[in-house]
Amino acid sequence: MDVFRLFWGLVYWNARKTWFQARRRRGMPPCQSPSDSGRAYETQCEACTSWNRPARFRRVCPLLVDTKDGLRCSANAADVRPFWLRALGVYGGTALACYSVGVIAVFAFLRTVGYPVSIVHVGLPPLWHKVGQARGGFFLERSNRAFEQGRTAEGLLYLSNAYDFDPTNYTAGLSLAKHFQVGQPARSDEVFARLMREHPERRHATAQDWFRALLARGNFKQIVELARAEVLMDAKQAAVWVRVLLFASRQTRDDAPLRALAADPAPAARIWRQMLETELLVRGGRTAEARAALQRSWPVDERSRFTLFYRVSTLTDLGDSFGALDLLNTHLGVLDDEADITLRLAAFAVADSTKALRDLVDKLLAPRLSISLPRVKILCAQLIRYPDAEIFERLWQKIEREQMPLSAETAGLWFSLLCTAGAVDDRARLHELTARLKNATKTPFLALSLVEAFFRGETPERRITFLLPILPLPLEVTYALIERYGQAPAPIAAPAKRA
Repeated sequence: MDVFRLFWGLVYWNARKTWFQARRRRGMPPCQSPSDSGRAYETQCEACTSWNRPARFRRVCPLLVDTKDGLRCSANAADVRPFWLRALGVYGGTALACYSVGVIAVFAFLRTVGYPVSIVHVGLPPLWHKVGQARGGFFLERSNRAFEQGRTAEGLLYLSNAYDFDPTNYTAGLSLAKHFQVGQPARSDEVFARLMREHPERRHATAQDWFRALLARGNFKQIVELARAEVLMDAKQAAVWVRVLLFASRQTRDDAPLRALAADPAPAARIWRQMLETELLVRGGRTAEARAALQRSWPVDERSRFTLFYRVSTLTDLGDSFGALDLLNTHLGVLDDEADITLRLAAFAVADSTKALRDLVDKLLAPRLSISLPRVKILCAQLIRYPDAEIFERLWQKIEREQMPLSAETAGLWFSLLCTAGAVDDRARLHELTARLKNATKTPFLALSLVEAFFRGETPERRITFLLPILPLPLEVTYALIERYGQAPAPIAAPAKRA
């Protein structure tokens, strides 16, 4: 009981002594016996009489001393004073001891579980966030191992725990958002939005990943909102986002976002007004006015590459392939090789210029694949938009002859070939590619059978977006697949030519 009296007495008696001093020491001190003289070494201590061992009261008041007559107060009545520092020391020391025991217990528990924490991180409040980081890293490592071993559900659970324990771990959050996009798209969007909000320094990179996830799911309304915001905020990638905005708004058939951006007075929006107004002419069916606007002189600035790409591709979509080629030849060297080749292939296909198309394909297939892998992607996107069984056969023979490897770096091209075989209706190659990709994976890729069934027309769902989340495809191939098999046809879709 004296222990409880100690903690109580440190506050109670020091408070009463403080009040005694505040009253200018009138009367007897609260702790001295009122029947005694009040002189030092003669006056008994009234406060310690209820203690089991009165001498312990010295921990509260060091004025209590042993004399030949027993315990007495060593101060005259007027000199009785509180000892708050002693009280603070006892309370502080006790709290520190309890805290230390707690820290050791928590540290021991965390290390027993396996968390790579330091006792310094557990013991110092400013470093407590590192405990969460250590726990997040622990679960992230387990998540990676589970995914490597094919235990997807377990890996996703560990990954979710990793991000919950350490929300500052951008890598864990991004991986979680990407894994959620197939089975839990709403949660995927929540994580992406949180990453953009909590990691503003990585906002634009996060927006790119979010866009790819939304594109694969066919969530074009959300893409429109994201693209419009990025056009105004990401000056370096504004051209990329304008293209995204045009593509997604074509799928939704909603011109309102384009009109809103064209009317926006912000400098970041005003520089795109000419393009947006031209696009609205195309969508409004005012073809002659649109062609005249596309063939007029446009400003030469940092947007020139994309504006030229837009003008040429739009003329091709409108059926004016010769005008598109003339415009492209007038501005040689403005576009990179990939964009230039893509536009020429499309223009030749629309114009039904078989010889020019075959000559350009011969040129693309001439170098060894080891130095021209991006051209496989270009041809796949072209053949999905404009199916040509003969050109696909030549591409396939080139790949077989040079034995293009199947690796992490080329996986996107192999899946592109799979979709291209389906697009050109080469069912033998489609089945062969499906079997080859299945055999190349450690676990049965059952979804590939669904892909094959889709291109054979054996699935009730005819929108490619229900398959895209599971297919690691290059962006241009994804665009081409959505244009042909998307939720809604583009308003100015190009005619598809079959061999």
